[in-house]
Amino acid sequence: MILADLGADVIKVERIDGGDDCRHMGPHLGDWGAFFVVLNRGKRSISADVAKPEGRELILRLAGSCDVFIENFRGGKLKELGLDEPAIRAVNPSIIYASLSAYGSRGPDYFKPGYDALIQGRSGIISVTGSGPDAPTRAGVSVIDMGSGMWMAMGILAAIIERQKSGRGQRVDSSLFQTGVMLMSYHLVYRQFAGRNPVPQGSSHTAFAPYSAFTTADGQMMVGVSNERMFRRLCTALERLEWLEDARFLTNVLRVKHRDQLEALLQEVFREMPTAHWVALFDEHDVPVSPIQKADEVLCDPQLLALQQLEDMALPGQNGNRVQVPKLPFELSETPTEITAPPPIAGEHGREILTEIGYSEAEIEQLFASGICRMP
Repeated sequence: MILADLGADVIKVERIDGGDDCRHMGPHLGDWGAFFVVLNRGKRSISADVAKPEGRELILRLAGSCDVFIENFRGGKLKELGLDEPAIRAVNPSIIYASLSAYGSRGPDYFKPGYDALIQGRSGIISVTGSGPDAPTRAGVSVIDMGSGMWMAMGILAAIIERQKSGRGQRVDSSLFQTGVMLMSYHLVYRQFAGRNPVPQGSSHTAFAPYSAFTTADGQMMVGVSNERMFRRLCTALERLEWLEDARFLTNVLRVKHRDQLEALLQEVFREMPTAHWVALFDEHDVPVSPIQKADEVLCDPQLLALQQLEDMALPGQNGNRVQVPKLPFELSETPTEITAPPPIAGEHGREILTEIGYSEAEIEQLFASGICRMP
């Protein structure tokens, strides 16, 4: 998706029996699943049975004309299919071969499958998420899946730049597990410095206080104070200057140590007025604060609208139904990113892709007739 928004022609190779599993993950609007719509705009789709010799030949011919080959199988699977890096590089020596797996390209778990939630557990993210050690909680968004895609795109772009300079293609390897370890980086160093494991702290932060969610008279908000200047501004805004002289709160280290007492005092105050009051007050005193918004509130957030972060996209075959999807979260002044097309129907572009890579009309008809490829 990232590469497609940046202008690449991305060809998605899908199973002939139902296409990408993500298509069937709800909720649905007509035939379109929410997960699939978010991640597959701008791609073309061909459905092929790559386990058959004719399907393998199709992929090799496709790879011969491509800049990048991206695969997301568990370790060793593509070698079984005859589509591993040596096979692909034999038809295109300068291709960039990108492999994104659960556990990486080597090691004892190389062959194991894995998903976002499993890797959140394996990498330690679940151990520091939630309200306590007896209630393991995964992050509410797919940080491992999305993060891994970002690292993979970055690696591919770096490999493209190198090939422009040297003419050589290379392998780009990443994994969900490596992404999880990278996201855990602060907590892994914490363990080494503190000599104990970090624990779940709800919305609080291991290193700062007050830095947490609080309940107001009509909702919830997040307050983040990361230094002494901010704490002084907080106390001034709340007219609680005596907290500045309290031995428990004199420094950030002490405030972290006495977090429960400090948060209890703040919570008592915050329940007295609605969220909007506190946000306005803290904005006036330059204290970092944010309302805790639900999805419907985010969709109409004035800051989001000012950034034009959502793009309106029509869904094929849905009688004009449209959906707003987030654009890539950066802007390029000279070459702006663009959602070039809605997500594809499974196999929608099969005939045109086969024609582009040199199949004759008779060969194309044979691929469809024999079940190697399938059109919608």
